[in-house]
Amino acid sequence: MKLRVTLPAVVAAVLIACAALSASARARLLLGIGDESPAAFTNPYFKFLGVKRTRLVTSYDSALSASTAPDAWMAAAQAAGEQIVVAFGPGVGQRCPDSPCSLPSASRYKRAFLAFHHRYPNVKIYQPWNEVNSTTEPTWRKPQDVVTYYAIVKKHCNRCTVLGADIEDVVTPRKASYPVYIKQLLADFKKAHVAIPKVWGLHNYEDVNFFHATDTAKILKLLPGQVWLTETGGIAFFETGALKVLLPYNETRQAKATDWLMKLALRYPKRIPRVYIYNFISSGTAGPSNRFDSSLLGTNGLPRLAWYALAVHDLKYFK
Repeated sequence: MKLRVTLPAVVAAVLIACAALSASARARLLLGIGDESPAAFTNPYFKFLGVKRTRLVTSYDSALSASTAPDAWMAAAQAAGEQIVVAFGPGVGQRCPDSPCSLPSASRYKRAFLAFHHRYPNVKIYQPWNEVNSTTEPTWRKPQDVVTYYAIVKKHCNRCTVLGADIEDVVTPRKASYPVYIKQLLADFKKAHVAIPKVWGLHNYEDVNFFHATDTAKILKLLPGQVWLTETGGIAFFETGALKVLLPYNETRQAKATDWLMKLALRYPKRIPRVYIYNFISSGTAGPSNRFDSSLLGTNGLPRLAWYALAVHDLKYFK
């Protein structure tokens, strides 16, 4: 790849300068990028970062039908040599948090997982359910089902890394606090006689985008073992489902949040070994059709300031 052709000269200059600094820097984190678009893996800006880990969120039953299976994404990720993390969510046709929105039975989940595992045997890292304590997910009132799904994946993929749960740090008036949820979840693992997981997932968007560390520190105290930041990053624009703008469009703030994320993760190199940024390719302009905009590239296909911030850290601290 000819970087001087595919990347702006200013980016190349920044990265060359960082490369000189990185020679003596110790890589302490594993970097991943999550994106639902197969095109991300062939994008020159993605390739330049040298990222070999990625994450996909898909319906738990997506592999039960060829029409809903993520074959194109999987093929692109595999062709790029990516190590894949798969996180499951509501079933095909579900409209969570609106109706219909229900959790599958254990037998239904098992059947769906076996189909997925058979279709994509190269996937060795799983999150049985995405953002379990989010009010947009049917698991937020039923942590016992999270334990059931974990046990199913663990049993039928014994050589896989299975994360115990995917916790979100965002707090809303309707949501039980994450400390309450985590404590109940751990109690449910014990009640079900399922060994407490040694790896967990965390989405610490609130800490990252409001420039504090409170939630991450609390969750690290509550959860045993490693905690991967399986989805995080600076947000350029965020609007709630009620169309209330919480984070006005601001690429500079997004870049600063990306920089703060790295500093925060590096505080806990033994507890937080991995960081997965979400996402890479923009899905549209800020507004009702794109209420959550955290992409590293703009709608014009060029890097935002957050990409620059990530690139600097990529050369200094990631491997």
